[in-house]
Parts: sequence; structure tokens; C-alpha cells
Amino acid sequence: MSPEPQHKPRILLLTHYYPAHRGGIEIVAGQLARRLGKHFSIRWLAADCDPLPEIPNVRCEPQPTWNQLEARGFPWPFWYWRGWKQLKMAIDECDLLHIHDFIYPAHLFSLCWAKHRGKPVVLTQHIGDIDYPNPMLRLLLRVINRTIGRWMMRKADQVVFISPRVKASFESFCRFAAFPRYWPNGVDSSVFFPVQENARNALREKHGLDKRPAVLFVGRFTQRKGLDVLERAVKERPDWQWCFAGWGSIDPERWGSASVRVWRNCSGEDLAALYQLADCLVLPSYGEGFPLVVQEAMACGTPVVVSRETLEGIEGVSSFASPVERDPKNLDPDAWLVAIEKCISSSSAERRADCALLAKQLWDWEARATMYRNLFEQLLHSLPTC
Repeated sequence: MSPEPQHKPRILLLTHYYPAHRGGIEIVAGQLARRLGKHFSIRWLAADCDPLPEIPNVRCEPQPTWNQLEARGFPWPFWYWRGWKQLKMAIDECDLLHIHDFIYPAHLFSLCWAKHRGKPVVLTQHIGDIDYPNPMLRLLLRVINRTIGRWMMRKADQVVFISPRVKASFESFCRFAAFPRYWPNGVDSSVFFPVQENARNALREKHGLDKRPAVLFVGRFTQRKGLDVLERAVKERPDWQWCFAGWGSIDPERWGSASVRVWRNCSGEDLAALYQLADCLVLPSYGEGFPLVVQEAMACGTPVVVSRETLEGIEGVSSFASPVERDPKNLDPDAWLVAIEKCISSSSAERRADCALLAKQLWDWEARATMYRNLFEQLLHSLPTC
């Protein structure tokens, strides 16, 4: 076996937040960085809104940020001037730039400067158009995707989409420097895995739940994630146990229902326990690529109920994912309740085991990290020599 080179190629990684923010994009970036740090020297710049991850061979440099829009439902941090100067220097010093989602101001600047400096750029795109109930927001995002997004897709040396639906959307109006790739995110199977029925019962008892059906939601407590629909569903089925894990501007504990339980600041093994004890995960969201929480739930053997739009964001999982037509303007929960009841009634230990096995086959993180490693090395080796 040949020894590792003394000089590791330098990768500059950009996300809007760090993993402690608990969003799917930054969690995915952290999983990749953890595995790619063995082969590359990674420098990670993001907003200074959260504690820093401790990842070997990854240097995190938080940037001072104005983040007041997030309280209004827009996770869109703006870096202060010092961050822009540091970003420019970081691009000068890196060998390759890796961006997660194009839409943030720092990401636009970084691609422009990286191309000016002749540095290869990989863009991993998670999200496409979003059908916001507000028509002005919906139109604004479509315009951004078809102008700035279209330009950045063409300029990036390689674009990777985590969802076939998002990929097809951008392909309808974009040209690419290289054929775009579809690589779904991975799941950490050392954390998210199924447990036997006796262990599930023990977890329910530990979390104060009984044998009644337990329906789980994981994510931000916002309208776009479907909390408005779930509020009505809770009132319709108070005989179910409604479990919410997340944070946000909407507080399910204020709905006045004794069947609601809320867990905040859950991650890792604590979050995995909630997936493992639940009978199904429900996510009435819209405008997603393919949510990481769906993959995590299935890796724990828990079937899911999602919008048809969300299900189109991944391939090969229809046996364990029930689709519901999701209209952001329609808050009627009846279709969701029917799908949840069907999902719960068909649940069995064997079916949960099959669900987890499929997830492990589809979403192995080591295989995904190897694909990114090969891509980075291919782009770096294709650079002209001085």
C-alpha cells in the first residue's frame, strides 16, 4: 500500500450554518467532512450562530453574521465585512471549493472569486423551487433560481443534486459544465438503526409513552414543515400520541392537547431513540429536496408519511413511504390521517426490519464519501500544471 501524501489537497467547505443548527444541509456537510478529512485538509467557513463541531482534520472558522431573518422563517445569514475578507483569502489558499446550496450571498461571491482564481468548484444543491403560500416569495425564489442559480450551475465544474426532483427542475432551464450527478445523502448507520420490539417498548416507557400509536414529527416548527396541518390533525385524533422533536416559531405545547409531547435539542442517539419508538414519521412539508429526517427514520425501521412532492425527491423507497397530496393552501388533515392510520396498521417487526435494511443499502455514508473523494481528486488532477 502506498503511503499517504505529505501534502493533503486543501478543500474549502462552505455552508450557511454548522451542524449544531440541526438543519439537514449542515448535518450532511459535517458527515462528509468527517470522512473526507482523512484524505484532504478541510477548512470550513459558516455563520457563527452555533457551537463548532469537533472533527479531526477539519478546521472550522465561524464568521460574524447578521441572522435576524431566521426568526421570520428565512434561514439566510449575512456575513459582516471581516468575513468577506477572510473568505477571499481562504479561496486564494485552497485547492478546491465545495459549496452546499448556491443561494447564500457568501456562496455567490465565493464561486465568482474561485473561478477568477482558477480553482475548481463543486456545488451540492439540496433545494429547488418552493411553493410558498405567499405568491411573492414563490415568485422571488423562482426568479433567483433562474437567474443567479442558472449562472452558478453553469459556472460550477460539477453540480451534485441530492434529489432527482430538484435535479430535473434545474435541468429544465440550466446548462452545466459537466453532466450533473444525482447522489442522495447518506445516513450514519452507527447511530440510526432498528431495535427489537422489547427495546422499543422500553424506550416508550422511558419517554413516558404507552402502547397507543405514536406519531413522530422531526424538524423545524414552521408552517413550511406542515405544523399548521398537524395542529388540526392533533385535534382530530387525540387518541394518538403526537411526538414532536425540533424547534421553531410554532410551539405545539400551546395547542392545548394532552396527547402532544415535545422534545427540543435532540440529536444523535437521543433523536434515534425517538425514531425507534415511533410507529411512523409524518412530515407534511413542501419545498424540500429530500429531508434527512426521512432517511434517518427509515434507517431506524420507521415507515414515513410524506407529501408526494417529497417522495419524488428520492428513488426506491415507495414500499415504506406513503405519499399524500400536499397543497400549502389546504390545511385539511383528513388525507394525512388516513395515510397515517394505514401506515400504523400495516406496521410489523418484519416490515420495520425490511425498511431499515433498504435504507442501509441505499444510503451508506462511506460509499457516498468515496464518490466525493474520487470527484475531488479527478478535478484536482485535471488542473493545468505550472
